Amino acid sequence: MSIQFLAKGIYAGVVAFLGPIVVVLLADDKLGFGDVSLGIWFSALLFGIIAFGGVVGLQEAPATVATSIRE
Repeated sequence: MSIQFLAKGIYAGVVAFLGPIVVVLLADDKLGFGDVSLGIWFSALLFGIIAFGGVVGLQEAPATVATSIRE
């Protein structure tokens, strides 16, 4: 696995992980990280894993799969 593919996957995973957290924290000025429910943390983790796996999986796909996706 190339370091560029891994870096792209990590970046996508972090952005997807932070999305739900930021939405919850911006909903009310009085909320903090302690107020974020377990469901939101689980969703954020799930989104991060899916984004990381999707980016790395598509980058590491065989040439026949990668070219069929790009067309």
